[in-house]
Amino acid sequence: MTLVKFNPFFPAVSKDLDRVVNDFMNRPIGSVFKDDVPFNSPAINVHESEKGYFISLAAPGLEKEDFKVDLEKNILTISVEKDEKVLEEGTKATRKEFSYFKFKHAFTLPEDADPAKIKAEYLNGILGLELPKKANKILKAKSIAVK
Repeated sequence: MTLVKFNPFFPAVSKDLDRVVNDFMNRPIGSVFKDDVPFNSPAINVHESEKGYFISLAAPGLEKEDFKVDLEKNILTISVEKDEKVLEEGTKATRKEFSYFKFKHAFTLPEDADPAKIKAEYLNGILGLELPKKANKILKAKSIAVK
């Protein structure tokens, strides 16, 4: 015996709607919107060494002017908001699939990071941020008098 789905109100639309819902629901969780959004949030790597912290953000196709890096109340924010470029006069678009995208990432600075010495550089599609650690002053040995 075979179970057949039937919708008496929308028999023609029912089959197409079932296909769309099944396609959407059967996709892997991380890929639900990958084909629908023109630009996803970029991948980010964070590394720590003895000298400091390093953040690498992969964002090919952008320019350094597109990035906005802010530091406020110990929160480092990296964001991009990019509009579509206007076509030159007399130019007609035969196909247009991208127009606008934005993303924003925020990081809380570690206590040992020195906010005054943060550096950012965009090279070959990767935004790199260097957050040096504060210099730890080693105290010299001394005697403390007991009173």
